[in-house]
Amino acid sequence: MVRIINCVTKSGKHVNYVDEIIGTGTMKNVYFSSDKSYVIAFYQKPQNQQARERIEMITGSYYQNIFNQQGGDYWHELFCWPTDIVEHMGQLGLVIPTYHKHFFFKYGSKNNDFLNIKGREKEGKWFASASNRNKFLDPREKGTLLTYLKICLQLSRAVRRLHAAGLCHSDLSYKNVLIDPELGHACIIDIDGLVVPGKFPPDVVGTPDFIAPEVVKTAHLNKDDPKRILPSITTDRHALSVLIYMYLLYRHPLRGGKVHDINDEIRDESMTMGEKALFIEHPSDKSNRVNTNQISPAALPWADPTKIPYTVMGPYLSKLFERAFIEGLHDPLKRPTADEWETALVKTIDLIQPCQNKQCEQQWYVFSGKTAPSCPYCGTAYKGKLPILNLYSSRIAGSYRPDDHRLMIWSGQSLYHWHINRLIAPNERLSDHLKKRVGYFIFHNNQWWLVNEGIKDLVSLPDQTKIAIGDKIELNDNRQILLSREDGGRLVVVQLVDN
Repeated sequence: MVRIINCVTKSGKHVNYVDEIIGTGTMKNVYFSSDKSYVIAFYQKPQNQQARERIEMITGSYYQNIFNQQGGDYWHELFCWPTDIVEHMGQLGLVIPTYHKHFFFKYGSKNNDFLNIKGREKEGKWFASASNRNKFLDPREKGTLLTYLKICLQLSRAVRRLHAAGLCHSDLSYKNVLIDPELGHACIIDIDGLVVPGKFPPDVVGTPDFIAPEVVKTAHLNKDDPKRILPSITTDRHALSVLIYMYLLYRHPLRGGKVHDINDEIRDESMTMGEKALFIEHPSDKSNRVNTNQISPAALPWADPTKIPYTVMGPYLSKLFERAFIEGLHDPLKRPTADEWETALVKTIDLIQPCQNKQCEQQWYVFSGKTAPSCPYCGTAYKGKLPILNLYSSRIAGSYRPDDHRLMIWSGQSLYHWHINRLIAPNERLSDHLKKRVGYFIFHNNQWWLVNEGIKDLVSLPDQTKIAIGDKIELNDNRQILLSREDGGRLVVVQLVDN
């Protein structure tokens, strides 16, 4: 019979754990509490004073700063953050909440009896390559483009919050994120490895495939060498860009066909990810293009960028991919910030359109801006009337300027407060009132309509006809609709494509 061991945390709380290891990593052994609401992870080796101080700050002042501020509850969903420190029998440990149930596989694989993943954690690696998805995932757990966009949005928000606090993860990769593509959830784990300002970083410098080129390039130097590049906010930005690229395109942005040293695999790997790193979709230098003869059939068509290029992700994400893997690949200061990724993802989610092919695996695609759009994944062309709302907002009363923001319309599409006012952002600071839908779109009698659920100043222009709450307005080509007269309030101009 296993023992239940009781102990007291550094803050004076009583905790317990079942004396049976449930998981072992490179640094810690993990034990369940008796009710499984948390785990205690004991370090396998003694931690020096510097490491202890860093961990105390992560569980103390940084925890308070992030979770005890406005919108703090939101971050409990996006971080699995250690809440306390415990010392028992000469071992230092962390108290960490257990993962949500949706971060465990419900179905497992139907195509691979050798490796059944049912009940295992949804570690991000299972979802980051087309080969893994096709070999190991049940179709019900693969997710769609929409759920992956939501996952990338959550990861961007979480990294933005870390960076705003002056922290960086140091090992941001698909090993240290949990994702649920079925419902669109994400969570960053291994928080105890955060780099705290003024403290030496942890021994881990990252996971291969996600380490920034400048870190790889200087990895042979001693850590105290001033030329050695260690994890920082700018290296996190590289890792975040790689994660987003992989979760949306199911391939790595730097692993192409170029070989730098045919006689030395280690040196070739170092150059591929370090000083010679090159975007596989670089527009002018095509030397690292993917060798399609070496692609596994299970990875197609995703592994072939000529079939599904990064540009299918629309204008906002495409520009950031270019900054991340062309301009900023070897110039850290040019890399997109987490905040920029967040903004681009919000705009991209507003650009998606449901595929009219019910068998399409992705189910959604980003509108290309073409008058005859088609799904880039299954080739199905859009048929019917397609409304697009071009958003303008006021800077000066009565004057509206384009926002470089469009909203695609589909049956059931919703209108929110952040659509009717440019100054409202859909993030953790939103009050419950501002999270509510204020309108929706329907296709009825061969006509598209906007139904007003909660917009008090909805007006049709130029006739100044007010659309009362509960009423609806037709979406005709070139129709102008005023959504709000407030500062930052928006005007929309309808563009109607008819195929």
